[in-house]
Amino acid sequence: MTLLLLVLACGPEGLAPSEPEPVSLHAELSARRTEPDASATLTVRVQADPGWSYTLPQLETEGLTLTLEDPESSVDGGEDVYRFTVEGEPGSYVVPPLQVAFTGPAGESVTQAVGPFYLDIGVDGPASTLEDLALAPAPPDPIWPEVLAGLAIGAAVLGGAAFLMRRRPSAPEPLPPPIPADVEALEAWAAARADESLGEHGLALALSRIFRRYLERACAVPATAQTSFEVLDGLHAHPRFTAALHDRARRLLTATDLIKFARQTGEAGLFDALDADLRAVIDATRRPLEPTDV
Repeated sequence: MTLLLLVLACGPEGLAPSEPEPVSLHAELSARRTEPDASATLTVRVQADPGWSYTLPQLETEGLTLTLEDPESSVDGGEDVYRFTVEGEPGSYVVPPLQVAFTGPAGESVTQAVGPFYLDIGVDGPASTLEDLALAPAPPDPIWPEVLAGLAIGAAVLGGAAFLMRRRPSAPEPLPPPIPADVEALEAWAAARADESLGEHGLALALSRIFRRYLERACAVPATAQTSFEVLDGLHAHPRFTAALHDRARRLLTATDLIKFARQTGEAGLFDALDADLRAVIDATRRPLEPTDV
């Protein structure tokens, strides 16, 4: 009880504030949908402390024209504002993530990314009540669950120790071995292709989910929580991902993204080709690496 009162008395005010980041990158699109004869504006805001430098990369998206207006600077010179006029033919588009590399006064480097951005010109794209939450920052974790969990664990340990002194527990049942990642992925994909109720969009969703989960289990890449751009960037470091395998992974992620988000219709035999890509990636990464002699 005394420990609980001390923790409650300290509160969040007793925690030391974190140091602010020396650089920041923010971007927003003025509209998710425009008429065919109208344009949208992509506003990019870059903040860097004195001594830091950066280079803004060129934004390119097939079918869209992004024209940079004159950049502005804030009054104190700490923030640069870039506005791009976005125009194009009617259709649904995905502007890839904007990635900016910063260099500090001591030679240190920081890379930040924002996006992707989705724009429908003259058409109705996919709608969802959760679509605006995709780029929302995660709320800070509260400290009270950890405090209460710690107190509960302490009480449980004391109670368990007293219980064990009077009664010897029976041996726990062994847990069944987990399903191998390759078996899980191939069985799930076979079930999805056999499900006639899934249309092209549903099959693309299933393939994207299956492939991303396999990458998490077999390649230690957090694919279910990353964009396709971040997943492909992380696969460069995997020892088994050759250039050919990387191209197969890119085709899998790009094709499913276009069907999921841009609602593009796949060509005949698309899923047969993606099936071959999936099996090639699994076959090359399913076996464990040989131990390295030290």
